[in-house]
Amino acid sequence: MRDRQYRLDRLSSHTLTNTGNTVEKLRKVNKLMTTRLEMEKEIDVEKPVFIEGLAGIGHIGKTTVSYLVHHLDVEKVGELYSHHFPPYTIINDEKTVDLLKNNIYQYRNEDGQDLVLIEGNAQASNPPGHYEVAEKIMSLVEKAEASEVITVGGYGTGDVVEDPDVFGAVSKEELKKEYSEHGIKFGHDIGQIVGASGLILAMAAEKDYKGLCMLGETPGFLMSDPKATEAALECIEKVLDIELDFSDLDEKIQESQEVLKKLQNLQQQQGQEQDPSNSDLGYIG
Repeated sequence: MRDRQYRLDRLSSHTLTNTGNTVEKLRKVNKLMTTRLEMEKEIDVEKPVFIEGLAGIGHIGKTTVSYLVHHLDVEKVGELYSHHFPPYTIINDEKTVDLLKNNIYQYRNEDGQDLVLIEGNAQASNPPGHYEVAEKIMSLVEKAEASEVITVGGYGTGDVVEDPDVFGAVSKEELKKEYSEHGIKFGHDIGQIVGASGLILAMAAEKDYKGLCMLGETPGFLMSDPKATEAALECIEKVLDIELDFSDLDEKIQESQEVLKKLQNLQQQQGQEQDPSNSDLGYIG
């Protein structure tokens, strides 16, 4: 009888231990299978402008906000991860790998408007993920008690232009006049915005935030378009009433123009007017 009871006690203990291990494993898996914010510290700014710029066509959103991060005295406060990001990792200079993520920063501006910024090397790779990530970013907007939301993306036209425009969409029609005074164009026929930039603006509109989506005009076949980035930054300068040094972009703009000239020559030789690899470049992101 005692032996039987001993065996039952051991079985019960083993079952509980295994159950505990299973629960812990599930917690670890669930942590990966989600969209989550990992904050290093609480956001501590006053009525900031919230600015989003993620990877997309021409990387205009990402490079625009990254430029602000590197040229202002910002402080990193957290990161956003999601299992909806594409399934690859980034190999850094030390040959170690990092998960795709979006970085969150805050900027205390003693002379003007405080900022909260989010930039990153990935957007979601599926429709449900786009909504989930946008909703998580909106939770940051609300937590920061933002006074204004600005999202930045690109609009691929398939055409190379000397002076790219920055097209706009707003959360409220009455804002068009204000933002157009800062060089943002609203006389366009863009019918949709794909990705985080559009979703965040639409969600901000539903919650009655003052909001703007800026879309830098780009040919659409450059991995990165520094000239369109500069155009977007010039508009941000005016909207935020700040001064930026654009000298770091000059060399990159020159390099990109040389690439575009080679592409144009190649297209002319092939007798085509647009990028041969993609005749529909109207993707916005």
